[in-house]
Amino acid sequence: MKLRLVLLCGATTLAAVSPASAADANAFLASLAAMPHMAAPHVADPAAAPAAETPAVSTPAHPPAKHTVRVARAEKPVVAAAAPSTSALEQKVAAQQAQIALLMAKVDSIQTAPKPEPTPPKPEAPPAKPDSPSWTMANGRPVIASADGHFTLAIRALGQFDAAYYSQGAHATQLAAANGPDLSSGQNFRRVQLGVQGKAFGDWSYQFNYDFGGSSGTESPGRIQAAYVEYDGLAPFAVRIGAFPASAGLEDNTSASDTMFLERNAPAELARNIAGGDGRDAIAVTYAGDRIYGAVSYTGNKIADAGAFDEQQALLGRLSGLVYSSDAAKIVVSANGTYVFKVADTAAGANAPRSFSLSAAPELTVDNTGAKLVNTGTLNAEQVFQWGLETGAQWNSFYGQAGYFGFAVAERGVAAAPSVNFGGWYAQASWVLTGESRGYNAASGAFGNPKPTTPFAADGMNWGTFEVAARYSDLNLNDNAGIAGSATPAGGVRGGDQRIATLALNWYPNSEIRFELQAQNTAVNRLGTIPAGFGHGVLSNVQVGQSFSALALRSQIAF
Repeated sequence: MKLRLVLLCGATTLAAVSPASAADANAFLASLAAMPHMAAPHVADPAAAPAAETPAVSTPAHPPAKHTVRVARAEKPVVAAAAPSTSALEQKVAAQQAQIALLMAKVDSIQTAPKPEPTPPKPEAPPAKPDSPSWTMANGRPVIASADGHFTLAIRALGQFDAAYYSQGAHATQLAAANGPDLSSGQNFRRVQLGVQGKAFGDWSYQFNYDFGGSSGTESPGRIQAAYVEYDGLAPFAVRIGAFPASAGLEDNTSASDTMFLERNAPAELARNIAGGDGRDAIAVTYAGDRIYGAVSYTGNKIADAGAFDEQQALLGRLSGLVYSSDAAKIVVSANGTYVFKVADTAAGANAPRSFSLSAAPELTVDNTGAKLVNTGTLNAEQVFQWGLETGAQWNSFYGQAGYFGFAVAERGVAAAPSVNFGGWYAQASWVLTGESRGYNAASGAFGNPKPTTPFAADGMNWGTFEVAARYSDLNLNDNAGIAGSATPAGGVRGGDQRIATLALNWYPNSEIRFELQAQNTAVNRLGTIPAGFGHGVLSNVQVGQSFSALALRSQIAF
């Protein structure tokens, strides 16, 4: 009530001021309008205000005349002026309240309205590819690649250092030099290969590899192991030309760094070197699918071959299939064949001799004499044939492989036996003690080394991968050899029969390094001649074979 009187008095005063003060009055009213919640409860109906105040301003029964007149004059202006001012103020307050209510309703509608889904940010443009090449280390192999990936260059290396001890019987000392009377114990860098490989222009690949190792027990000053270019734009087909080991079987296609033992088995090694092997001039077409591998090669001489007037020419082929494949097991069947349709001439002239021989080392090449204890000797050959069947099977940590090879040489000018035949077979198996397995490589149709899941560390907890392996091989280069004490039958060949049993322990500290301890026993059965000496003269048609044992250790690094 008091607040209302204050407001009424203020309105009366504003009404009495001059028009010049109207702006100030409006400002005052605006400030009053900012307090709608304070003024509103005390504002009643403007028509009822004078009536309610009438008793307070009534004239007493006998008031002094002058006093009464002054009071009347004072009351009338107040009542008359307050009514219109209070009504205007209340109207403005009501208008302000309506505006506030409208704003509050808008605020409530904005707060309760569903929020729109955020607009996803625009994807940033991929950064521009740098022009500079990139360096990587793929399985320990340095690789440089162009920004677009069309050109790559990888540095590759293979080092194999062998040490071996041969234990021979006393009988061996009487043998001729060709029969290995004193196999040389010692050391030999079996392979020291350095090279590069990669691709160019996207669809082309290449390799150049040089080898300083010794395949016959003595290191070489260096020779080309592989130098070729290949077109890969017709994948899974590829065309390769240059010098390289042409595909000649399951064991042959196993990389030299992935063989289960120090050397490939003797029958497979003999088969691959008839028209394949390292540094062989060749043109090849290959097919490498997920389950099928095939290769056909036209080959010539090896790069290091000498003394040939018209070089050897041959066809070489292999076809293999992954006949069963699962996470735990894989089985591969492989067939291969070789046809030498032109044996190299060893002299000039139309009727020049065409010398050819089959021979094999005793699956160990530390001996620096290079002795090959089974050897057909020189055959005047018109044509040479070879065929082979192999199979490999992996089941979890177990791997087994076996094969048989047949050989035939069509001789020139021999009516009694126009063709001589030989054969050999092998069986080998391994068990990875630490649980890994030998993996199948579709690019070569062969199996490779197990890869350690926990590489060796000096903390004594991780030891890499351990594998035990065993092999037995038999290479028979006899054909109608006859019996001891009798001369060789017409057309017969006394090349000898070599049988080798081998045990090995492989340790792979990581995927690039390997150590192998190998023990083997070799037994050679062969008829021939012992030179004079040791109190006897020349002994013909006698046993010139021998049995011996060997212990060898290999240290290998490959990337």
